[in-house]
Amino acid sequence: MLPYQKATLPIPPREVLERFDCHEPLDTRFQSCARLLQSVWRARRGFGVGSYTNGQQISRLLGSRLEPAAARAGVNYLRPDIAKLTRREIAYRERGALIDEARAWENLLSSSALVFNLFGALKLDTALSKKVLKQAFGIKAKQVDGIYFETSPGRGDEAYIGDHTALDVLIAYTGDDGKSCFVGVEVKYSECRPGTSTPVKERHLEVARRSKLFIDPENPALHQAPLRQFFAEHALCFTMVHERRHFDRGAFVIVSPSLNHEMSTAIDAYKGHLAPSGTDALPFGAVSLEAIVTAISDGGDADLADKLRERYLDFSPLFDLIDEWDPENSKFG
Repeated sequence: MLPYQKATLPIPPREVLERFDCHEPLDTRFQSCARLLQSVWRARRGFGVGSYTNGQQISRLLGSRLEPAAARAGVNYLRPDIAKLTRREIAYRERGALIDEARAWENLLSSSALVFNLFGALKLDTALSKKVLKQAFGIKAKQVDGIYFETSPGRGDEAYIGDHTALDVLIAYTGDDGKSCFVGVEVKYSECRPGTSTPVKERHLEVARRSKLFIDPENPALHQAPLRQFFAEHALCFTMVHERRHFDRGAFVIVSPSLNHEMSTAIDAYKGHLAPSGTDALPFGAVSLEAIVTAISDGGDADLADKLRERYLDFSPLFDLIDEWDPENSKFG
């Protein structure tokens, strides 16, 4: 590999993607590989293909979706106890929490399922969560006080940032100095494309200006996807410490796989907007999905770590499929 090259993934041939009902022309390289990986994972376990309905109400098969019976059985989740936890979290979600249940149960590619597969086991095992906080996040916790999903202290509340921003996960803990602390987490898997952005409210801008987290909180790049979401969550975390004082200190972290280079680029762009003076007020960090999975393994749950790697990180089945594909004979070897 040349010095300027990064480890990367292949562009799967259309015929390979079509074999698994997952040819999506607008997918990025990572999205295409991740969609194929999920489709292979589903097929090898004998779960039926689900369908997708587009904006024109046209339905078609999509290999990265589960058919309804398998979805209802909870096979999107890597262990029965995680599926049970997910059902409970969805049933008792906070008022105003936006959880797309079909996406959570049917969509294998969804980061919604990854959130529960990754952090659900930590909620079920606080000793493991404490070890993962130390190894993957660099946080020394005296104890983990709670793990909360799709959470916000005040959706639409002007006492915070005035919109409906929420964190994928909030881990509340007591620091080794006895302080009340948290880490707010946003999880990304295959996401990377700019999406639609809601306007930034004046209350949000007021908080952003006071926070001193940003070089220029008025910069239009911070108000457009994908940075808009990070901008809002970071400011929300700031209010939880410095405006409402729910915690003595906190941090905001984005978790994503290292091979999703588009997301890595977005994270680097966001870092470029952060003021050095904001580090002490509300630190920002990026942690790779691989680092958390390794920490789960080292923390004593190697079986779950292996399942997470197979499901989300081990792309070797794709390499095999590409090597086996014989375009001249339109078949696999």
